[in-house]
Amino acid sequence: MTTTKENLAAIKLLQDIIKSGKESVSPDDLRKAKVDVSNPNQTFRNLQLKKDFFGDWIIRLINEYQDLDGNPIAENKKLITRIKALWENNQKQIKFKELIAMNIFTPERTLEIQNFRLTNNSMLIKYDYYDISVIDKNKNIDGLWLDKMISTERILDVLKDFNIKSKQIKTISELDLNKLLENHFKKYFENVKKGGTSDKGLIDLIIGEMIYGIEIKLGRELKKTTQADRAMGQIDRYMEKFGANFMVIIAGTQDDKQEKSVQGLIKKIRTSKGTYYYLESYD
Repeated sequence: MTTTKENLAAIKLLQDIIKSGKESVSPDDLRKAKVDVSNPNQTFRNLQLKKDFFGDWIIRLINEYQDLDGNPIAENKKLITRIKALWENNQKQIKFKELIAMNIFTPERTLEIQNFRLTNNSMLIKYDYYDISVIDKNKNIDGLWLDKMISTERILDVLKDFNIKSKQIKTISELDLNKLLENHFKKYFENVKKGGTSDKGLIDLIIGEMIYGIEIKLGRELKKTTQADRAMGQIDRYMEKFGANFMVIIAGTQDDKQEKSVQGLIKKIRTSKGTYYYLESYD
């Protein structure tokens, strides 16, 4: 299969014209850029070149949520970094010319970039700047839940999106599972610490600044009397420290769940008015 080579000269010509605020191009300039003027309707990345009823060559943006090369504006890393830097320095506007320098030109008046909304409130035809605002004030600029929003319900919702295969759950170590869960929680919460120290001992995970404690157990390890007894004692200590903001995650198979020691631990958690989540494989 052969791949059609892009006409880079034509792409640059059309992008430069539309970034300057113009919408038409002369046939002579098209010929110089080696554009086939016998074809009245052509596409150059995110731009459409079309010959209108009057014989003029008009340039139109195809997708207003993509840059001129056809990449999603919301995923532009340079733009994301720039918006964050402006916001953290208490600057709530971004000049339109900065977007043009990133090859972004769009008539769209509202853009959503991660947890930011860019809004052009100008009534003028000429675009000058976008106002920057936060979409969800319960999240930080990276779109992660703030500590004040941590709750058992939200943690349980996050755990529903954590998947592990049956082969892995039968062989994984508690340390490796701890790391996987830590990385998963970091996708959703602003502050996540592994092996955080409380005055009641070394707990596996802490969500927020000592707000929510999580202890991780493997079902197959709880078959050992020493491990089961240790887990029972940890529940008392951590419930005293975190109260209702404490959860035990037990990872294992359905067979592991039926073990007397595992059922005993679950009963202990319920009696203590704590929360548990039984983590099973998804395949």
